[in-house]
Amino acid sequence: MNIDDLIKKVEAKESDLDELRERWNRRAAGFPALPDEKQINCFAFLEQFMSLENIRLLDVGCGTGRYLLLALETGAEKVVGVEIADKMLEKAEKTLNEAGWTTQSYDLVRSSWEEIDLEDRGWVKQFDLVMALKTPALNSVANVRKMLAASRRAFFFSNHLQRIEPLFQELYAKVHGFEKAFGNEHAHVLAELLEAWGYKPITHTFEICDTRAEPIADLLIRYGDWIFQDFPKAEEKEWLRQELLKLSHDGETVNHTATTTEAFTFVDVRDV
Repeated sequence: MNIDDLIKKVEAKESDLDELRERWNRRAAGFPALPDEKQINCFAFLEQFMSLENIRLLDVGCGTGRYLLLALETGAEKVVGVEIADKMLEKAEKTLNEAGWTTQSYDLVRSSWEEIDLEDRGWVKQFDLVMALKTPALNSVANVRKMLAASRRAFFFSNHLQRIEPLFQELYAKVHGFEKAFGNEHAHVLAELLEAWGYKPITHTFEICDTRAEPIADLLIRYGDWIFQDFPKAEEKEWLRQELLKLSHDGETVNHTATTTEAFTFVDVRDV
C-alpha cells in the first residue's frame, strides 16, 4: 500500500471536535480515575524499551489522568496532559491532587490536539515520551506528525483492534436488526505509515477477557452513544434503561463480559 492510500485509511475516521468534546464530557463520570490492570500492562510494555524515571512525558488525550498518575508514581519528572473534555480534566486534577502531586510535577491543558501549536508552547522536541492511547487524535496524519515533532526520544500509541461485547451486540440487534461488529485495523495502518516514513515501530498485540459489573448509569451513556449514533432521544434512553434493568440483579449494575484485542506500538523517533 502506498503512502497516499495509508493516509486515506488513517483519516477515514477523522472526528468532529465539537461532537467529541460533548461526548467525552458526558462519558467522564463513567471513567475510573485510578490506574487499573490495563494501564499497568501498558507501562510494563513501555519499560522494555526505556526507563520512565526522570522523563518528561506528554499524554495526548489524557482523559481522567490515569496514565499521568502512573507515570509520576513510576518516577517521571514532569507529566503534561492534553484533553478536549473539561470534565475529564477536572477528574484528572482531583486525582493527582488527592495523590499528593502538585503543579510542579504536572500540567493539564484544556484543548484538542488539533488546536495545540508546538512552537507557541515551546514543545518542539521537548518530551522524552509522547503517548496517545486509544484517542481520536490518532485519526489525523497531521496530528500524528505533530506528536512525533513533540518527542525527542519516543512515541507510544495504542488502539483497539477488535472488541466482542455480547451485551452491546444483543441490544444493538434489537434496535437495528443486526449485530454491529467492533474492530478496526487502525493501529496496524498507523504502524505501516510510520514504516513508510522511515521509522521502525514495534507492535505488541494481546487479548484481554474480563467480566464486569458495570453501573447502568454508565452503560446508558456508552451504549446510548453507540446504539443511537450519539445523543439518544429521551424515549430511546428510556428504552435502553428498561432493557438494562431487566438484566440487573440489584437495579444498579449489569454483569457482562468483554473480550478486547488491543495493540501497543512503540516508536524510537531517533531512528529518523
